[in-house]
Amino acid sequence: MYHTLTWTLWLIAALLPALLSRNPLYLTTLLLAVAVAYNTIGRLSPMATSWGVFLKAGLALATLSVLFNVLTVHYGETVLFTLPRLTLHLGRVPVLDLGGKTTLESLIYGLTSGLSLIAILLIFATFNVLVDHHRLLRRTPAFLYQTGMIASIAIAFVPQMVSSLQEIREAQAIRGHRFRGIRDLLPLFVPLLTTGLERAIQLAESMEARGFGSLSAPRSRRRQTLHRVLIAAALFGLLAAAFVRGYYTKAPWASGVLALSSTVLLVGTLMAIGHAVKRSRYRREIWRRRDTLVSVACIVSIAITAGFWLRDPSTLFFYPYPRFSFPGFSPVIGLGLLAIVTPVLAAPQMRRHSSD
Repeated sequence: MYHTLTWTLWLIAALLPALLSRNPLYLTTLLLAVAVAYNTIGRLSPMATSWGVFLKAGLALATLSVLFNVLTVHYGETVLFTLPRLTLHLGRVPVLDLGGKTTLESLIYGLTSGLSLIAILLIFATFNVLVDHHRLLRRTPAFLYQTGMIASIAIAFVPQMVSSLQEIREAQAIRGHRFRGIRDLLPLFVPLLTTGLERAIQLAESMEARGFGSLSAPRSRRRQTLHRVLIAAALFGLLAAAFVRGYYTKAPWASGVLALSSTVLLVGTLMAIGHAVKRSRYRREIWRRRDTLVSVACIVSIAITAGFWLRDPSTLFFYPYPRFSFPGFSPVIGLGLLAIVTPVLAAPQMRRHSSD
């Protein structure tokens, strides 16, 4: 439906406020926008069932975050109740302090951290459902083709496992199997493990048939060694530039020249590696007008979030200590977060329904 670069910009626009903000109002707005995008577009994907797995994992992590923060953090002025205190020592050093004073501020901070974890997981889950993994692999830079292949396999692992589990459960239900306890997991676990091994073997055979990871010619080996030496030299130059910048402040131009030359060497080496990789395309993606609309909205959202964070990070951050106060809300940031819903507004299905 949309171009791969469009979904990549959508991921950055959604992930940036989830990582930079701890304001529960912004996180709630972001979660609602992501949920609308999934419910409207993502449900049509064959990998849509994996979204529920990420949601359950996020809720479990959020619950652990709240419990850990409430039981271990005793800071805050609004005391809710007091629990029996348990302190574990390693020698004379306390390593764990549970119970004691439970404050509203620690509860709110735990809920905010849990909300951030849920937002990050659901953003990746929605991106995983909406994007085409094969097209995403084609958009990987040429010098990262091996890393791109591994990342594509890792991204598709959870949806494929959830899809296989759903098929196995349906087949077992037809045969009369009913889940009643832990012992009934065996008829589900064994076929799932077998299916995963078969898929891994098929993938390895197909990659071997296409020559992936095969040994190179002697000249290519010497070239690879030269590339590795140049990359190591460029990284060492960047490290030396940081050292010069920190310890020799009287000559800032030296660190700048060293960092610039190392960056040019690194970029040139990576481009040379990319030119040596031959890639072919069966079908090119089409960039449509709706891709431009969504991309512009996502770029504006990224600029708003980054601008507020660079100008005043406190507008995105929420800290309930020492006494809880209601978090602030900027309408500009809220409108920027609504850019996550633009794929729904520009989708052709929505236009058909509106015309009907």
